[in-house]
Amino acid sequence: MLKKPQIKTALLALSAALICAAGASFAAEAKAARAAGPAVKLEIFFESMDGSGWQWFFLGDAVKKRLPAVDFKVYPLLTKNEKGDLEAKRGESEVAESLRMAVLAKAWPDKLFAYLNARSLSPWADGWRDAALFAGLDPAELDKKVAADGRKIYGEVYDYAKKAGVSSASALINGKPYEGEMRLLTLYEAVNNALPRDKKAFVPSPQGAAVQAAPAGPAPKFWIILSSGIQKNEALAGVFAKYFAGIKPVTLDYDSPERAKEFPELDFVPAYLLEDTPAARTKLESELKAGIFTERKGYLAYYDKQRRGFYAGRQPEPGVLKLFVMSQCPFGVLAENAVIDAINGKKVPAGVKLEVHFIGDADKDAAGKYTFRSLHGTPEWEENVRQIVIADKFPAKFFAYLLERNKDVTSTRWEDAAALAGVDAKAVNAAFEEGKARLAEDFKLANSMGIGTSPSFLWEGRHFLVGVGELAKVPGFEQVSSSAPASGAACAK
Repeated sequence: MLKKPQIKTALLALSAALICAAGASFAAEAKAARAAGPAVKLEIFFESMDGSGWQWFFLGDAVKKRLPAVDFKVYPLLTKNEKGDLEAKRGESEVAESLRMAVLAKAWPDKLFAYLNARSLSPWADGWRDAALFAGLDPAELDKKVAADGRKIYGEVYDYAKKAGVSSASALINGKPYEGEMRLLTLYEAVNNALPRDKKAFVPSPQGAAVQAAPAGPAPKFWIILSSGIQKNEALAGVFAKYFAGIKPVTLDYDSPERAKEFPELDFVPAYLLEDTPAARTKLESELKAGIFTERKGYLAYYDKQRRGFYAGRQPEPGVLKLFVMSQCPFGVLAENAVIDAINGKKVPAGVKLEVHFIGDADKDAAGKYTFRSLHGTPEWEENVRQIVIADKFPAKFFAYLLERNKDVTSTRWEDAAALAGVDAKAVNAAFEEGKARLAEDFKLANSMGIGTSPSFLWEGRHFLVGVGELAKVPGFEQVSSSAPASGAACAK
């Protein structure tokens, strides 16, 4: 269910060190691979509960399926504390998942990718058991192997990653950092180009057109606009540098006089602004057509909404937490449960008001009839409508309905959840047409803000956050936690 967040997903440049020999068994594997033939080696390193890392895994897995000659490896990342104990940003559950991945790669390599794909669709705490069964492995046998040898096996992975200079989500092609965009075709072309001629796949140009070279000339001017608590994405800046040789960024604070003078209409940060030149337009032709860049007078704007941001132009809404989801997105469901549990358990600031909004698209014809498009199809937008109606007509019972419905949200048994929550299903059906108009407004709100990732949060009207992991960094929300295998995992339209 994990999907790459449109093309708008922020782009990661990766670590700069070349990979070298590591733990004995992994070094032996690399040597054997080189001796066997010229196949390209694609390696993905990521934290096992990090959403961005999972995106890298799915990109690599897709490339491998298209290019069988590729030797595809996956390595989970953990750190060590001063005592030498393994640690993870998201606690012991992430350590345990990383050990399972390492053991699978070592003891059952033929089952690893089936496990990972199934695990992404089984995000609950014990979902690893379902994933193991799907991969054809007894969960008890895997658990036993992890308990006996997991830390020893992971020690080899840790040494391998450390000597490769890898400490964050990264992709290596034949031991060298991949520095391109987080886009399937971009990674695919990089790997395909590294293959020997007889193993390359044919990649047609769109409509048979030749790739047009950018006209020569000086690099366009480049500005990066940040705000308090929002850091520059070095990886993203690196991608611009790769596109435009010699480009030099000028970093401005949103509150600075220079920003106010040069870009008075800017309403979201972080923003990466490129001078609007013929060279820039030629180089970014496909991105402009796709709407990735916003065209302004004199410059092209890219808004980085990968993790967090600030809607500077919006009015503050004190105490309001807006959660943007798709009602059948497993990660959106887990985010809803996590926040509701935290509110019920008084683990968030007093007086927090949670509003649930939905992500999708709506069209209205001349007769006033709506057509909706939602990532998970008609059942999802229909459930969106029901939830909007329940939140409006039965506000005191809305959370109870969500907690019941989210146990089996893809089923048709919504009336059972309504009954358990004390909601009148007949009243919900009676207000369905009214709810459709409200859903169209919800979709309009999300689209007007460029929000297409479930779950995304908007705190107090201005602070934008993707995933429960980012919400938990906000003062007062530290105790909000999700059982998802990746606190930043998401669905994207």
